[in-house]
Amino acid sequence: MENAAEHALALARNEYNRRLTLLEDTRQCLENTYKAAKNSDTDFFDVMSLSFYRASLSEKINSREKDLNTAGMIVDNRRQEAVQARRDRQILEKLKDKHRQIFLREENAKEQKQVDELASYMFYRRDV
Repeated sequence: MENAAEHALALARNEYNRRLTLLEDTRQCLENTYKAAKNSDTDFFDVMSLSFYRASLSEKINSREKDLNTAGMIVDNRRQEAVQARRDRQILEKLKDKHRQIFLREENAKEQKQVDELASYMFYRRDV
């Protein structure tokens, strides 16, 4: 379960990074449109199409920011699941070790009882 949770966390982080890259690329495209407009003489229609393109990029940025926030929440959830799975594993290991120790003590007590019985049998046999 811990491995599955760690794998899910890694996938969620990869998705978050992918969405972050898309957002940064879109922001870079928007910035490039402002730089390109400053460097060239354009007519009215070019200005209008550039304005529409910028508006489209702004909407895309807003959408990708929402997607990034959603991916961030998923990463947080996966991280919490991975931490909980790790805790569960550690608890199970402690319980397993505790039961092992109890078993070993019981086995040692049984063995000691058998040794005591054998010793007392040998003692009585020597007397006879």
